[in-house]
Amino acid sequence: MGIDATQRLIGALVAQSSVVDEVDNALSSSQVTGWQVLAAGVVLIVSYPVGHLVRGLATRAMRRVPDMPAVLVTDVGRFAKWSVWLLGLAIAIGLVTSFSVTAILIVAILIVAVLTLRPMLENMSAGLVLTLRPAFAVGDQIEVLDQEGVVLEIGSHSTVLKSIDGIRSHIPNVSMIGQKIDVYTAFDSRRSEFDLSLPSGTDVSSAIDLIRNAAASAEGVVADPAPTALASGFNEDALIVTVYFWYPSKMQSDVTVAHAAIEAVKNALDKAGIQAGGPTTALDITSDTQTATPQPPTPDHTDTT
Repeated sequence: MGIDATQRLIGALVAQSSVVDEVDNALSSSQVTGWQVLAAGVVLIVSYPVGHLVRGLATRAMRRVPDMPAVLVTDVGRFAKWSVWLLGLAIAIGLVTSFSVTAILIVAILIVAVLTLRPMLENMSAGLVLTLRPAFAVGDQIEVLDQEGVVLEIGSHSTVLKSIDGIRSHIPNVSMIGQKIDVYTAFDSRRSEFDLSLPSGTDVSSAIDLIRNAAASAEGVVADPAPTALASGFNEDALIVTVYFWYPSKMQSDVTVAHAAIEAVKNALDKAGIQAGGPTTALDITSDTQTATPQPPTPDHTDTT
């Protein structure tokens, strides 16, 4: 088996001998002189600063284009620099060998395109997908890749978001393909909630009607869907009520509306002589099928104690 493997290897090498011969002929047929070597060295040396110069010129030219993404400016400048460097390398090789400068240059440009333009082309194609099959539009509030904000721009390279804190974020388009995207402004309204506690002896039906009507009167709470109040737990000291309300989705946060709803509910309870307050910790509610433990409110929720 060892002899057979060796014979197959020799046969494969012989079959490829024509390629090796062509390379040997190209090298041996060239009569390299000292002047050719010197010229090749000069070309290589000169191409280095020229590459940086061309990169600077290309970058400045791209920056004059209105609304040009900064990442695209960088990619074009890098492409210009590497193109000059590889052009110099191709000319230097052509000076000392009989290889075609055109062929070397074509291969060099292809390498530059793959190395420098691939990320840009991927983001541009992803941006085209987001534009032609939009999951969101400029002005929508979205959350993607743990970034939340209002869409300012869907560019060819990235999507620009402005967070509620005033932070500008650039999300590469290619990174959003295949990711979960939450669009908070897809519908006219969004829901939020808060918990409150009442004395354990409170009449549930009357208290819930009072709370629901008070929440509906708060500024910013939409009428449709109407607010809802549901008993979510109790113990010997307190009755826990969860209030659900809807607010316009164009508002980036429910903080203002939640404040108005809580204030309206608290005032209504005070007028009715119902004291709000007491423990609002998680309560164990046991049924025949399962035991559920209400979780603490999320950061978007507001507790009234």
